[in-house]
Amino acid sequence: MSVKFKLSANASEASVRSVLDELHQRGLAADRLFPEQERPALARMFIIRSPAAEPAAVAAALERFGSDVEYVESDVKRKPL
Repeated sequence: MSVKFKLSANASEASVRSVLDELHQRGLAADRLFPEQERPALARMFIIRSPAAEPAAVAAALERFGSDVEYVESDVKRKPL
């Protein structure tokens, strides 16, 4: 399952590193959804691509970061038309 999350554009770089380190300690690797993006609104969006990733567990792991985390959600499943 994939889990997406977004960090606030106001979050410091130290906070971003802390979030990524917290996930890494839990065996989850987060990648930037838009790696080359410079605009903070898009550059702070991340995705975890792992069968072990569960949105509720990721949200619980990031709860201590408060308002630095804007949202955590599962990947949207789309039906082909």
